[in-house]
Amino acid sequence: MKTKKKIKTAKDLISSLFGEKERWGVGLNSINEDKRKLVGNSSLSTAFVSYCGPFNAEFRTLLKDEYFISDMRKRGVPLKNDLELTQFLVSEAEVGEWNL
Repeated sequence: MKTKKKIKTAKDLISSLFGEKERWGVGLNSINEDKRKLVGNSSLSTAFVSYCGPFNAEFRTLLKDEYFISDMRKRGVPLKNDLELTQFLVSEAEVGEWNL
């Protein structure tokens, strides 16, 4: 009786861990993709901080989208499609401090 219970518990554990393996696999793929795009994301952020500071939001967006991103795509630099520069450069806690 004890052995059957242990075997059942072991099977349940293995079944639950199989789902975790799939989830971790998806997470690993996401991390690898982020790592592949890190150079492009960093380059875009650096260009934005270096060149866009004195301009208004409309012109900054134009520079980022029409010049920086399009140039990086032409050159084949891997880049996250929906990169949010603020989230890439600073933590949510720091943004919260700015808002205070």
